[in-house]
Amino acid sequence: MRSTFLFLVFVLVVLKATAQFPNKIIIDLKPTWLVHGGPEFEPFQNQTTSSIYFWLPASQYKGTVLSIAGRHPLSVFVDSKLIWSGQQPVIFSVDSLAKLYSARLFIGIYSPAGFKNVSTKIVTQIPIDETLQNALRGGNFFLDFAIIASLMLLISFTMFVRTNPMLTQDYFDFRKLLSTQDRTESGFGLRIASSVNILYYFFGSCFLALILLSVFHFMKNTTYLSAMFQIQTTPQGFGQWAILSLAIFGFLIFKLLWITVFARLFAFKDTVRFQFFNFIRLIFISVAALMIIGLGSLLFNVRSELFFYYQIYLLAALFVIGTSVVYLKLMTRLPYHFFHLFSYLCASEIIPLILLMKVILY
Repeated sequence: MRSTFLFLVFVLVVLKATAQFPNKIIIDLKPTWLVHGGPEFEPFQNQTTSSIYFWLPASQYKGTVLSIAGRHPLSVFVDSKLIWSGQQPVIFSVDSLAKLYSARLFIGIYSPAGFKNVSTKIVTQIPIDETLQNALRGGNFFLDFAIIASLMLLISFTMFVRTNPMLTQDYFDFRKLLSTQDRTESGFGLRIASSVNILYYFFGSCFLALILLSVFHFMKNTTYLSAMFQIQTTPQGFGQWAILSLAIFGFLIFKLLWITVFARLFAFKDTVRFQFFNFIRLIFISVAALMIIGLGSLLFNVRSELFFYYQIYLLAALFVIGTSVVYLKLMTRLPYHFFHLFSYLCASEIIPLILLMKVILY
């Protein structure tokens, strides 16, 4: 019942978060970026540089705001005058800048870490025409996709609870995840390659994929992967959900084979089952934690791209904690030397985790 409640909370979070951006037009200014390439400026084409520039005609963007965001600290100049320096996203009124400086603003941004994750956008509010108050409201494709996908997962989860309540409870047991002592697992949990567990693996893949798509949606183009998985239509949302779910499911099967190979190389017996089962349990609990964070963003009305970017860091931190607990469990189970156990953990857990986070964050 607690997990069912978390599913419903997630739907509410998506509903509220998506409703926070009505009637807005966002114009990306990156195509207008310039770099100083000698005697003259030249268009920015992903060159390695610490400074970019662009012209902003204030008369063309009356009543709008300039939004600048980046993962690393940066400084903003207007007509060669420093007006802001820091790391948090910042917005400026274009009209106010025009009054203070000039009608044709020359914006410069200095970022020692480069501009791979820097965004400059014009955001304008669409005026509401009173004559069109009865017009049909435009569709919200991501919201439609999120509601339908969440309902599908909720129905699937309910079927799991009704058919295998003990196994479902084991997967969501937080105490067993952190406990370094052996605890009694269900009979199905010990058969990691059974058809029932395969269904749970696929369900967990779909669950994690939906959470990641929601985070990517609000991260915009903060990372390469989030830029790839931007949803523009409802069918596209289901297509990307299927692709990401299958990719995660494939990773889980590969990890199972990976652990099996290294367990045999290091002459470990009976570690594959509990180690992989613990990893799947970690996925379920980590996703539940991200849902709670999403509820917090709803309550405090947090809509920063960096906030959702840091949720990926949180996910990585949870996996690091889970890996540490696995090591402690191995120490209580196996009478091997410290360095032998740590070498096995590096090969089976730490190195794959580093590679995975590298793909997601960059």
